[in-house]
Amino acid sequence: MKDLVIVIAGIFLKVQSDEKTSPLLHALQKLFRGFLKKKSFEGVSVLLFYQHSTALRRFKAEPAVLSPGNDRETTRIINHVAKHYPVSGKTVLIGFLNGVLAYNVHSRETLIFLFRSKGKNLLMGSLYKLLFILTSILMVENKKLLLHGAGLRIKGRGNLFLGVSGAGKSTVSGFVPKEDVLSDDATAVEKKGKTFIIHASPFSQINVEDKKKPGHHLRKATLARLLFLKKSENNVLTPRDRQKALAEIVALHIHYFELMDRELKIAAFSLCCNLCAAIPSFDLSFQKNDRFLLLL
Repeated sequence: MKDLVIVIAGIFLKVQSDEKTSPLLHALQKLFRGFLKKKSFEGVSVLLFYQHSTALRRFKAEPAVLSPGNDRETTRIINHVAKHYPVSGKTVLIGFLNGVLAYNVHSRETLIFLFRSKGKNLLMGSLYKLLFILTSILMVENKKLLLHGAGLRIKGRGNLFLGVSGAGKSTVSGFVPKEDVLSDDATAVEKKGKTFIIHASPFSQINVEDKKKPGHHLRKATLARLLFLKKSENNVLTPRDRQKALAEIVALHIHYFELMDRELKIAAFSLCCNLCAAIPSFDLSFQKNDRFLLLL
């Protein structure tokens, strides 16, 4: 059994593989550069299992919560998962392409069950996405959030640029030095006393395979502003009402909020309430150039 220890905002994932899944572990090393630890630390153990002997139906390209009542083939796949992980009515089961994430909330072990299907098999893409989803869940368990936003250090202060896909998160990230980009898509947010800290994360839209230096996971900044992006012909910074900021974050910007159970959703909502109460929010209309930085 081989393992790989990934650390994201202080959360440790010990990904374990056998001979069949060890090539995937090698690929993960490249994707998680800068977020790896050589020694084994206490954290959540993630067992990789590859079902190669039986072809199973591939799931859709949008992650979905699974239950035995979905359909006959889903039930069949869950039964395969249950041979390798203790599945109950409270187990989080999420399917995506050629994989299933099985996790008993607040436990120390999880399973990522990968399988082959007829036609094209997307094992690496399935694994990466399911690790992303697992990290989002673990963040909330540990009183943190993984938000759909670009976390940037500007003049030494943390700024979180929020927006749906295409709003400009990657664009604004391109106007600051790479070492000041904590993430252009999934920034980790943590409450520290009366303030909030934003942390680097490995989940990005661009430059995913950049050779990040060891210790990149330690990069962080004290959060000064929440900035809601809107492309425009002018650069304008306008204060936003806290309630409006909270409503948009909960509706659109918590990664995989819709896949969480009721307990996790309540915890995530509470964290967002504290975030919007503590950190000022603004609407940022910006041109596709670096002049918006003058407003910050």
